[in-house]
Amino acid sequence: MHILSLIEQYELQFSNNNYFGDIGVDPPYSIVEGSLPVLVSAPHAINHFREHAVKPADMYTGSLALLLQKLTNCYCIYSNSFSKEDPNYILGGEYKAALRALVKEHRIQFVIDLHGASKLREFDIDLGTLYGTSIRENNLNDVIGIFNNNGITNVRQNHTFSASHPGTITSYCAKELLVQSIQIEINRNYRNPNAFDLFQKTIHSLEQIIKLLGGV
Repeated sequence: MHILSLIEQYELQFSNNNYFGDIGVDPPYSIVEGSLPVLVSAPHAINHFREHAVKPADMYTGSLALLLQKLTNCYCIYSNSFSKEDPNYILGGEYKAALRALVKEHRIQFVIDLHGASKLREFDIDLGTLYGTSIRENNLNDVIGIFNNNGITNVRQNHTFSASHPGTITSYCAKELLVQSIQIEINRNYRNPNAFDLFQKTIHSLEQIIKLLGGV
């Protein structure tokens, strides 16, 4: 099946019920296991609840996570049902508990947390690294180099989203689980299947990043 068709098929589970996902499913996340010691996370694949308000889904981040799992055989965790828990904001919670178990049981070496940014943002990619403390410099340079080599050159670091809030997945993994981690904010222009040439650059970049970090 063509990548575009796969992406659209994957997105259906997230766009269900106007991006509230499969309402009432317990637990409100899904896991796909693999063999590569890299975990891709998509906590905002559906609408989420933060500070007494519903926030819109980061569209196509869940589909990207599933596609990358298929392409690389990495591990994957993503939100599948709306709950009052925003995994990338609260301290603790079900999603982080499941993530912890995955990291410990499968000796995950890297966690990549995918997020979506507005097309109006000044960057194509914003890498949140807790200002350089969540991932080793050589690995960060490799990540930037891969994006650049695939034609995504407006790559910032901690520009708008540093992931430094203690509730973020990246902060939790780096500080609590002691695993290298990075938050990747993707501009809407680069996660839009209707602009497939740009979207494909994102897919190829992330696939190469996962394989490199996973030792392939």
